[in-house]
Amino acid sequence: MNIVNCLLIDDEELALDILELYLGRMDGFEVAGRCTNTQDATRFMENHSVDLLFLDIQMPKLNGMEWIKNLPKPPKVIFCTAFDRFAVESYEVNAIDYLLKPVSFERFEMAAQKAAELISLEQQQNVIEEYITVRSDRKQYKIAVNEILYVQGLSNYYKIVTKDKKIVTYGSLTSLENDLPASQFIRIHRSYLVSIVKIESISSNSIILNGQTLPIGRNYRSSVEALYNK
Repeated sequence: MNIVNCLLIDDEELALDILELYLGRMDGFEVAGRCTNTQDATRFMENHSVDLLFLDIQMPKLNGMEWIKNLPKPPKVIFCTAFDRFAVESYEVNAIDYLLKPVSFERFEMAAQKAAELISLEQQQNVIEEYITVRSDRKQYKIAVNEILYVQGLSNYYKIVTKDKKIVTYGSLTSLENDLPASQFIRIHRSYLVSIVKIESISSNSIILNGQTLPIGRNYRSSVEALYNK
């Protein structure tokens, strides 16, 4: 079973603690991060892969409902709020569920499991592209997905590395990560996305891939360990 990476967003630390406690009692879920406002959540999602949001609505500055409506490719979302007046509006963003605080563990578990099933189904239905096409130096390159060793993020660019070539192209590493099959690639660092089958060895702080040593970021260590513990 694939791990569902969850981002918890609520302006109350106690509410975040309860959500994290509930997820800790369930298999197949991992807390990728916690944010107390939507601005921090946006920054977090630029550098991390997130499958599921547990999202409060009434928060300072930009509320959760308006925020998710403005996301170009939002993850699955479960609203956790003390207000019932947004329930109908939640259908506009295809929310999986709408939980009213205080939420019992049983009700929370039901919603989370429903989300996991939908995410798993979508992953199975996605057609895995054998090639990706990128533009670099005024040329179009067709790259076989199974030839990619790793991708390195470089500010507003990323570098695709295969055994035979290195291609630098404009774009974000997170955007490319969303286009590549999640079953074949794993983020090990904010700057590195690697092919799982190409990893030769792993230690607590780094991996070796094609004779090269790449660092494991602190925020990604648990997901790398979970992969290999399976």
